[in-house]
Amino acid sequence: MFRARDCLEGHILLGLILSLISWICLILTSFSTPYIKSIYYLTLPESNDQIKFGNFGYCSTFDGCIGPKVGYDYSEGNNGEIIEWLTEPLIMFPFAGILMLSAWITLILSLLKVGKFMWNPIYFRTTALLGSLFAILSEIFALILFVLARQKFKDNGIRATYGASLWLGLIGAITAFLSAAIGGPAYQGKFMYRANRQQAYNV
Repeated sequence: MFRARDCLEGHILLGLILSLISWICLILTSFSTPYIKSIYYLTLPESNDQIKFGNFGYCSTFDGCIGPKVGYDYSEGNNGEIIEWLTEPLIMFPFAGILMLSAWITLILSLLKVGKFMWNPIYFRTTALLGSLFAILSEIFALILFVLARQKFKDNGIRATYGASLWLGLIGAITAFLSAAIGGPAYQGKFMYRANRQQAYNV
């Protein structure tokens, strides 16, 4: 039996919308350059060999694409603008995307009333919290990596600009955290003290 009435509750709507937005943003970030070449973290627009840096590699006009692979580096001379060990944690983005999709699915299943246990909020919140943790950690590494890289390019007189991937990851991390914090089914404490024992309060 579909819980149509529950779909109108604010926390359910927030959980559905925020987890879906987070999943889309995290997946687009995961499949940035070299998969989707129009989505990248950093680009060198004014260089002869225009380079775009993504999640699993980078692409240049002359040399084609390096990757996809976990962890890569790039150096203009001996400056080491892109540090390999800082690119390796970016693999957490696709894991975060999978977890947020799982959170969205568990919320849909709870609305469809697939088994009484599915209404338990722990399924949604556990996957959403794990997804937000992975997303936040990977976004921190991405910000550190590409902010430092942009500064190093600037010090060498090379103009570098941020791409959509950096901001998509940030939006994905924020919406993942918000969906876990304020979205999803309400906690129902049957044995907690309350003024009206027939009323299930949100926690």
